[in-house]
Amino acid sequence: MPPLMPPLMPFFTDYWHLCLVAAVIGLIALDYARRFIGPALKLKTDLHRVHAQLLVLTTQSLSQPIDLAQLKNEVMGSPALQHAWQQYASTLQPQWQAADAGPLGAARQRVSHLSRAFFGHMGSSGGRLDLSNIEQLAQNDPQLAQVWREYSQALESLQQLESSAASISGKWQASSHADLYFTEQALVDTPLQSNFYKHIPGILTGVGIIGTFTGLIAGLVGFDVSNPERVQTELSQLVQTVGHAFLVSALAITLAMVFTWIEKSVLTGRYRQVEELQQALDTLFTPQGGTSSVERLTLATEMQAALSYKILNQLRATATGSTQR
Repeated sequence: MPPLMPPLMPFFTDYWHLCLVAAVIGLIALDYARRFIGPALKLKTDLHRVHAQLLVLTTQSLSQPIDLAQLKNEVMGSPALQHAWQQYASTLQPQWQAADAGPLGAARQRVSHLSRAFFGHMGSSGGRLDLSNIEQLAQNDPQLAQVWREYSQALESLQQLESSAASISGKWQASSHADLYFTEQALVDTPLQSNFYKHIPGILTGVGIIGTFTGLIAGLVGFDVSNPERVQTELSQLVQTVGHAFLVSALAITLAMVFTWIEKSVLTGRYRQVEELQQALDTLFTPQGGTSSVERLTLATEMQAALSYKILNQLRATATGSTQR
């Protein structure tokens, strides 16, 4: 046996109850470090990495498309992040340009202008418009033929732009904000079990109080006043026992205060990182809510109404021509 063990044996024998309380406090501290502080530091690293990669994607999205599958597999590493991403990705759709925005809007405006010029020129020539033989009619009029060629080329360019708009821009748009899916509860509180570990300081304080009362009880039970010659020795031993009990209680209370500070600092830092992650996703995918859907519906309704009006006018002109015959 090592030489230090024999002197310690009487101490463990006399203060076994305080050693047991100190051992419980040590086990609680080790479990707190292993199951809360360790995962919290790992979560800090993961969230920092995800935020940095999202910032890189935000810069790259201006020049190349965003691969959503690659983003899920390479950026969203942890199960909690991947689960939140799966829900959030269902709200993404290719970014839609308004009718008058960008190259696509300019192409639409050109087609609309040439359409009015072409059909206006055909209408000014008199007679009934025969839409089934437009190319033959255009060949008889050089000016009309030029407008028809420009109109056909503009239509072809518009179709190509509309079919490849999503792949060219590489932009996706979310219909809702990221904070609805990447929540603090899902990314921080549940993985770190914060609802449990926030009570550790109170548990440590309770264990310290138990240690104090255990020392007092053990000292009072062993205090013997029947022999006046041993009163001084018994009293000295009682004071030592109570002193050690208060030391254990002070250790527990000190650890409780330290753990409270650590917990609040760690959770505040992780919540701030989650907020930065939400902001990065909102910057990357620009959530618009229902604005773009309403705009699309309005444009489609207007185009359908205009087309119906043109068809109705053509049918009226056809019916009038038949009646005059």
